[in-house]
Amino acid sequence: MMTDWTHRQLSMSTDQGIIESCTFEYKLGHPVELIASSPSIGRLEISADDLFEALNQVRLAGEKNKFLLLCNGARADSYPSRMSRQMRHGAQTYIFKYGVHAKRDDLVDLLDPATYDQVTTVAEQKKNFDDWLNSLGH
Repeated sequence: MMTDWTHRQLSMSTDQGIIESCTFEYKLGHPVELIASSPSIGRLEISADDLFEALNQVRLAGEKNKFLLLCNGARADSYPSRMSRQMRHGAQTYIFKYGVHAKRDDLVDLLDPATYDQVTTVAEQKKNFDDWLNSLGH
């Protein structure tokens, strides 16, 4: 499935409050194509299975320079389901609560803005997701 390129401006921040703009251009399909650019990461051209995987590559590049991406896909309490990743190209993510199964109402756009206190590293997000699964008895 071919789609048009989508353009988004996101923000990145350090724990010192240094903020910079990060430009995203992406095309959903198989694979997802993403071009991200900012002063701290330069220009990245990524081809990935889904938008969440591509986003994580951008996040890891930012983390090398102490920047966290300020979007729902980087929140400590978010993670996309397998179905969302397969059917929606990973463009949406669930906001989860420990001990509570995620519902459709918990779906948000992966690239919508989040605050610095809501986001975390790729590794910490995965750990939080695993802890959430364990809180459900999985």
